[in-house]
Amino acid sequence: MNYPLLPKQMPDRIKSVWKKSNIVTTGIFLIIGVLATALLNWFEVLEGVWLWTIGIYFSVILVWFIIAMILIPYRYQYHRYEITPEDLSFQEGYIFRTITHVPINRIQHIETEQGPFLRKEKLMEMVIHTAASSHHISGLDIEEAVNLRQQIIELVKVAKEDV
Repeated sequence: MNYPLLPKQMPDRIKSVWKKSNIVTTGIFLIIGVLATALLNWFEVLEGVWLWTIGIYFSVILVWFIIAMILIPYRYQYHRYEITPEDLSFQEGYIFRTITHVPINRIQHIETEQGPFLRKEKLMEMVIHTAASSHHISGLDIEEAVNLRQQIIELVKVAKEDV
C-alpha cells in the first residue's frame, strides 16, 4: 500500500538545522565519554570491562551519528503537515510512518519557538497545544508560521462558535 503524503512540506533549510542538532548532540555525548574516560584513567581502572565499555560507548555514538545523518533526507521527505477546516494533520516517520489528526476545536493555544539554529536559517517552530498533548511543526518560514498561526486561530474561532 502506498502511504499518502500530506501536501505541505518544510523548507529545505530544515535539513541544515537537523544536521547541526545532530552534531551538537553527538558532541555532548562525546564530551561525556571523554570525561568518563579521563575519570576512569585518573582512578587507574581503565582496563578490562571498563575499557570495553568505553569502546562500545564511543562505537554506539559513532554509529548513531552516521545513521542520523544518512536518514536526514528521508526524515525531510516524510515530515509534512496539512490544515483543513476540520483538523490539523501532522505526518512524520520514515520507517514507521504516522499521521496525527488534531480536530481544530480541540486546539487550546499555539506557541511559536525559535532556537539558535532555526533563527540562523530564518525558520520557526510552531507548537499546537491540546488538552492531552502538544504537536510540533518545526522548520516553517517565519512569515509562513505567522500566517499559519493566524489561520489556525481563525479556524478555532469558527469551530468554537459552531459548538
